[in-house]
Amino acid sequence: MKIETAKYITVLDGEIGVVFQYGISNVGTWNWNPDNESCEEFLTNVGHNLTNCQWMVHENNDIVAHPDINNE
Repeated sequence: MKIETAKYITVLDGEIGVVFQYGISNVGTWNWNPDNESCEEFLTNVGHNLTNCQWMVHENNDIVAHPDINNE
């Protein structure tokens, strides 16, 4: 079984209504497989208010968008 390494943090920032995605695996000193505390520290340092955000770490940077789902 392959152990996945966190390569991205995706943030749904409800305070400003924007989704952010940060690459975290091979950028300078960010080459780490973060725990919750270090993720929250990172997100706070880049300006997110954690009380108004949801976030996840993951390996794949694909974003699935369905722009026509509500069009008739």
